[in-house]
Amino acid sequence: MSRVFEKIVSGKPGERRFFLGNEAIARGALESGIDVYTFYPGTPSSDVGEIFMEIFRDAGMKWTETSINEKVALEVAGSAYARGAKSMCGMKNVGLNVASDPFFALATTKPKNENSAMVVLVADDPEQHSSAVEMDSRHFLKLLKVPALEPGNAQECLEFTKEAFRISKKLKIPVILRTVTNVAHARGGVELGEIQKSEIKDVFDLSKEVNVASRLYFLELKNEQIFNRMHQALEISENTPLNFIANDQSENEYQFGIITSGVSFSYVNEALEFLNLTAPILKIGMINPLPEQKIANFLGKFKQILIVEENDPYLETQILGIAHKHKIEVKIFGKDPYSYQKDDALLPQVGELDPTKVALAIAKITKITPKLDLQKIINTKYDVMKRKPVLCPGCPHMTTGFSLTKAVKRIKNKTKKEVYFFQDIGCYTLLAFPPLGFANVKYCMGSSIALAQGVAQTSDSLNIAMIGDGTFFHSGLPPLINAVYQNAPILLLLLDNGWIGMTGQQCDAGTNTEHYSEGKYKTRIPLEKVVESIGAKLDIYRKRDDGEKNTRRLTKLIEEAGIDVIENRNTHVILIQDECIQKSKKRYTGLVREVDRDKCINCGTCYRQLACPAISVRDEKSDIDPGLCLGCGICEEVCPAKAIGVKK
Repeated sequence: MSRVFEKIVSGKPGERRFFLGNEAIARGALESGIDVYTFYPGTPSSDVGEIFMEIFRDAGMKWTETSINEKVALEVAGSAYARGAKSMCGMKNVGLNVASDPFFALATTKPKNENSAMVVLVADDPEQHSSAVEMDSRHFLKLLKVPALEPGNAQECLEFTKEAFRISKKLKIPVILRTVTNVAHARGGVELGEIQKSEIKDVFDLSKEVNVASRLYFLELKNEQIFNRMHQALEISENTPLNFIANDQSENEYQFGIITSGVSFSYVNEALEFLNLTAPILKIGMINPLPEQKIANFLGKFKQILIVEENDPYLETQILGIAHKHKIEVKIFGKDPYSYQKDDALLPQVGELDPTKVALAIAKITKITPKLDLQKIINTKYDVMKRKPVLCPGCPHMTTGFSLTKAVKRIKNKTKKEVYFFQDIGCYTLLAFPPLGFANVKYCMGSSIALAQGVAQTSDSLNIAMIGDGTFFHSGLPPLINAVYQNAPILLLLLDNGWIGMTGQQCDAGTNTEHYSEGKYKTRIPLEKVVESIGAKLDIYRKRDDGEKNTRRLTKLIEEAGIDVIENRNTHVILIQDECIQKSKKRYTGLVREVDRDKCINCGTCYRQLACPAISVRDEKSDIDPGLCLGCGICEEVCPAKAIGVKK
């Protein structure tokens, strides 16, 4: 058995393990008898899917897959749920946008099969550590009208996952499990329970309750969803121990209480300890539907309440409504959601919270003088070494960036046209940073191709879109079809490194099936055949070791294709195939390079233009760190002084 299997599956009931939040979620799903897990990789949720991809066959599950995108993942898991499986679907916050179309129908349907249960893991990313935008997914809860739980530590990740499956099985409605980065990627002690065997049956009922083709019947189901299943969910929320009051018997002279959820509960406890203050805390674990009566009873005990939550005032807005409905006279502090005045809010709506920010908010309400100047701590800008995001040493995207720089200069000189760049989501997004700067516009997954079209159809400039293979399969196909259909004059650089690189090198539909264990059960889809079938003009670049410079070949290819687009107003694709160095290095060892300091002229080609992070300047000469160099050899071929060679 694999190391992951031993860690996640082998533990016995009562045993304690030191788990990431994501590892605890996987274990909780196994203790619920999960049959199916589908996902699209997206930090901070990816680990759960990677765990199941490695263990699902040995763990007795029916199926796990890295789906093409979140919409497909939700539909596959949703269909399994409809036929009687316990299924789970994982994604990051923005992935819920992609999955939302089928989710509205899925949330309304009601399977008849006894075992049917479905949990949707949605991992938010406050502070936008690894996301295109900072988005609070909780707003979808009111739109979808589904129950939702929010754990705040690793033990809760396990327990809340099990409770989510129990609620879903009882009510026959999907349940969202919402996490954030500081829960998904934080470790903590976890007490294990017993892993349950699958209860899926071979005979199942795909009744009309899972079919929304009839408008009138769908409306009946929607009424039933709201006034029956969600009403039952409200009763659960009012009585579940997931919503509890900490420090229930404590009192303070300020008639002050706190309402919070998730990881913010930890921040609140640290802040109170720092201020030497005790206060009752209503910790909400079931964040939809909110326990209205429990909240109203809590509000009625105090004159002042602080709502502590990260990102948008989701809880605060509803709690203000509850206070108004129950005619409770209490001052509610937090983010002041209706003023849109930063100075009126005690807590920010952007970024992560921490104990210092929470302590400052409490101090302002209670007039307590803290031992330290908290505002000064928050405002202090520390003089730390600046480090820009960089590609990995040997990353094939450096070859693309270097060649694109030279090709664009030639195109501009020959055509006198402006050139604009449209980025997508992936490692190659880092080409937007200096010294390259290849990004005028970037929105979201798959948007680069359509963004390029919008400018191309309204100007005579050259518009270059860049997209990776994983992102292209995810959501790049429709805009490329549109480009060919509309005769959009754009140049698309399709950067095929064979993996979904930025989220941890997961496989995609174009990955060589010989390079990963699940590949023997998959069929590879060649990108060149996909592009050709759409009808775009196609050129293919593959890295070679035949003596001809790779950068020279790619530069020429980009130059010719760019001029072709300008002159003939067509859709032109260059498929750049060069495997992710983090995966290829596991199968072969590259030859580390070194600099001949006598020949080096310190021109900066290798460390400034190629911008390889393994190369720096030492004593006015280029210097290659042998501990970082992975032997791609591109620095050797671009060096004009021939000062770089294989390390002796």
